[in-house]
Formats: sequence, C-alpha cells, structure tokens
Amino acid sequence: MEIELGPLFVGGLLAGWGVAVPLGAIGVLLVREALAGGFGAGAIAALAVALVDGLYCVAALAIGAVAAPVLDSWGAAPAVGAGLILLLLGALGLSRRPAAAQPRDKPPRPPSPGRVFATFAGLTAINPATLLYFGALTAALPPSLGLDSAPAVFVAGAVAASLGWQLVLVAVGAFAGGRIGVRGQSVLSACGYGLVMVLGAAAVVAALPGLVAG
Repeated sequence: MEIELGPLFVGGLLAGWGVAVPLGAIGVLLVREALAGGFGAGAIAALAVALVDGLYCVAALAIGAVAAPVLDSWGAAPAVGAGLILLLLGALGLSRRPAAAQPRDKPPRPPSPGRVFATFAGLTAINPATLLYFGALTAALPPSLGLDSAPAVFVAGAVAASLGWQLVLVAVGAFAGGRIGVRGQSVLSACGYGLVMVLGAAAVVAALPGLVAG
C-alpha cells in the first residue's frame, strides 16, 4: 500500500503544535531569553526545545505504548521533581542583580550559545509529560496513516511545528526587548521568573496527593 507523506507530515505538525502552543514555563523563559539576549540567543534556546521535543517523539515511536504505562507507574514523583526544579530556577532568576545595578563600565557578559542550548535542552527534557503526550498520540493514530512506514516524516513535522512556535515566542521577546528600557526589562524578567515559580509550585501541589498516596 502506497503511503501519502503529506497527511503524515501534517499529523506531525499538529502533534508538535499540541505540545508547544500551550504556554508554560519554557515558553515564558524563551520570551525572557530573547528579551535579555536578543533574537540570536532566543533562537538557540528555541532550537534546543524543538530538538528535545523531536527526541521525545522519536522515543515515543520507538517504544510505542510501553512508555506511558511505565512513566505512569512512577506515580507523581516525576511531576514533583520537575516542579521543584522550576521553583529553584525561578528563585535563582529572581535573585540575580537587576540590569540597572550592573556597573556601567562592565556590562554583564551574555551566556555562551552552548550554555543557552544546554540549559533549555535540560529544562525541556525534565518534563515527562511530553513523552507521555507523544506516546499516547502515536498509539492512537490510525494504521492507515502509515506511521510505521515513514516515522521520520511524522517526527520532522513535529519538530518543524515546535521550532516554528518557539521562534514566534522568541520574536515577541526580541521585539519587546528593543523597545523597552532597562527598568522595564527588569520588571518583565521578574514577572517571568515569578510565573515560573508559580507554575512549579502548582505542579508540586497538584502532584503531592498522588505522591503521598503512593
């Protein structure tokens, strides 16, 4: 049976958007990265996020429906761990000295591209919900779509969708960063990290009953 690659790629696009579009902590941090470091730094972070999404998609295709039950058997521990990391990240961000307090003759050195990439890749990878999402989705896809025959097309669609959306967020951050002053950037940065802490606390609070029960 001949497989049409177009519908398979579109399926990957829809899957990637399903993961990327809901604005969570990673989206907030992408905007903040572009706000502080410009479009280039934000684009590197966006690439890291999209590649990890793609790797999770590959993992879901490789292990199929086995992934979801295994991670589900771990109970609430992964969600609690991810929430605690988000809380730590937000606290560290809020504890940084505001840009206005930096000496004028010694501007803060921007992080290296490698460090930006590693940071966002690691933050995206700690979220097991992405693997659960792709695992559940791929298990539910109809066989007529031909996923087994051309999985790379589906993965390419998912990565393209994720990267496209992350770059939209980065562009928003870079656009805003060039049009607001240092004080405004400091306020927005504090709001962003505060939201990260709120999201982390919410994840921990929501998962704690399951952890205690387990």
